[in-house]
Amino acid sequence: MQKKKLLSLLLAGATVLSLAACGQQTVTTNPSASNTPAASPSQSQGTEAVKPTEPTGQLVIGTTTDLDNDFYDASFNNNATNYKLYDLLHGYGTIVSDIEGDWVYDPTVVASHEEVENEDGTKTYTVTINDGLVWSDGTPITAKDYVFQLLLESSPEMNAVDGYPSQAGYSLVGYQDYFAGNTKNFAGVHLVDDMTYSVTVQAEELPYHYDITYASAAPRPMHVIAPGCDVVDAPEGAMITGDFTADLLMETINNSTTGYRYNPTVTCGPYLFQSYDIASRQGVLVVNPNYAGDYRGVKPLIEKIIIKTVKSDTMMNELASGSVDLLFQCSGADTINAGLDLVEAGEAMDNTFYRNGYGKVQFDCSQFPTDSENVRKAIAYCLDRNEFARQYSGGYASVVHSYYGLAQWEYQESQDWIEQNLNTYEKNIDMAKQLLEEDGWTLNADGTPYSGTGTRYKEVDGELKPLVIEWCNTSNNPVSELLATMLPESMTEAGMELRATTTDFPTMQAAITHTGDKIYNMYNLATGFALASSPWYYFSTDPVWMQGGYNSNWIADEELAAAAEALKAIPYDDTETWLTTWQNFIAIWNDKLPDIPLYSDEYYDFYSPKLHDWYSTAVWEWSRAVLDAWVEA
Repeated sequence: MQKKKLLSLLLAGATVLSLAACGQQTVTTNPSASNTPAASPSQSQGTEAVKPTEPTGQLVIGTTTDLDNDFYDASFNNNATNYKLYDLLHGYGTIVSDIEGDWVYDPTVVASHEEVENEDGTKTYTVTINDGLVWSDGTPITAKDYVFQLLLESSPEMNAVDGYPSQAGYSLVGYQDYFAGNTKNFAGVHLVDDMTYSVTVQAEELPYHYDITYASAAPRPMHVIAPGCDVVDAPEGAMITGDFTADLLMETINNSTTGYRYNPTVTCGPYLFQSYDIASRQGVLVVNPNYAGDYRGVKPLIEKIIIKTVKSDTMMNELASGSVDLLFQCSGADTINAGLDLVEAGEAMDNTFYRNGYGKVQFDCSQFPTDSENVRKAIAYCLDRNEFARQYSGGYASVVHSYYGLAQWEYQESQDWIEQNLNTYEKNIDMAKQLLEEDGWTLNADGTPYSGTGTRYKEVDGELKPLVIEWCNTSNNPVSELLATMLPESMTEAGMELRATTTDFPTMQAAITHTGDKIYNMYNLATGFALASSPWYYFSTDPVWMQGGYNSNWIADEELAAAAEALKAIPYDDTETWLTTWQNFIAIWNDKLPDIPLYSDEYYDFYSPKLHDWYSTAVWEWSRAVLDAWVEA
């Protein structure tokens, strides 16, 4: 079996969340279509335009997920638009995914590497960085910047900055003592020389499916984030010297005006941060003249990138008028058909691919009453998902029944198995009622046996509690609007009350991460899977993975956690074992139902004819594709 690696590593973050629409983490695909991407623009445009040799022009990218004022990494904010912007600002990671989705050492960054299996079961990765890489301010990049990143983002001091998860070195020897503040030395991290670092992985973290990623680090500008500090090595491990405190980081990272999180003035990615307008949620990036190139040595040819918020109902008009140049990852019948009309009229170009993710209703499994498996299933039985997908996508999506998307090779190999083994949760109000009765929702508000109409109650610790589901959604969201027409009546018939709250995405995200003023029972979102898809983190019962957006369902189910954990140690090339273990995992997930999967679809990029050489896929997303693209003068 040929493994198609259609997954994506979050080296420092979790599954990316977004709303469901164009320019977010949603893409639609006709299930009967081929998984072969559309022809690249260079094949289909037939243009006589001359490709520039130096960066020129600008590209206005429209997104329906507002860009937030947060530019550090996904551990602070995993908004889909922001997450891709990090790729453009921060570069030179030692391990990267290539255009096919394979993990490789980046030759632009890495001069040499060595992997040694130690007698005690640990494994040491030693990486030497190329000379000549510099920060955008001209400061040389050395191994210290890579060691600093590992120490900084594993430290209790960083954890004190708005609860940053500080998990960069979680798998390395000595992490727990270092994170707990018991020692200033990180035993598993060493600064070997000016251009070389090493990391040693704990024996219990091996074997690991994506073991090459253990060698991964990305530089952080120590002279900006920790001025006056230094990285030194000792037999006990590397450490940060100087006045390295949480108070320092609160100023250098979290200051709302000058902090690196909001104003990253010194970076090393293909683009530099120029400005962000809070009122319009618009961000502007300009090309980094010091950038040495991606893993292929490719440097950007577009001088300026503007990220602009657009509305679903008017964004195609903006593309036609030229106020935006690119709408990425569009989904839904109305949006796609409007875009294809522009293509037919010669006013736009298109690119399409299957989605590596799915749209969903996400439950918070730590909150009453959705902490109950039966309640979650009852809500699922109240929704006609086939009709939902038909109305939303107009034939550009397929209903999925568990934690998978159409682009994944596991799904493509398992379609018959899925049909035979997973609960499809066809709409069935009687089944919903039965599950609720089994769960104890058998009373009226006055404590008498349930009459069959109105809101159900159950006695919990001597108190009668109503079956109320708090649903948080966002405005101008076609998925929210469709759910609002399909769910309430059925849920009422089953004895549930659905209370909807509409807010903006940052407020909803704060609720999901338990950092806001209120937590809800459910949210409608879209998710894009990581290239190194790691469900053993996303469904772990370990409290460390309940933060930072990893276990965003807040589900603590030992059976589900064990099924996910079983995937972790399977060798990367053992596709047969991986597939059967993955099938077991998605079957258990299907039974526990931390989400209601709604659809996985086909994404369309629509863009101006002035944009050339545009090619993106499920594993080569727009933030990578922009390096190959160029615009006519």
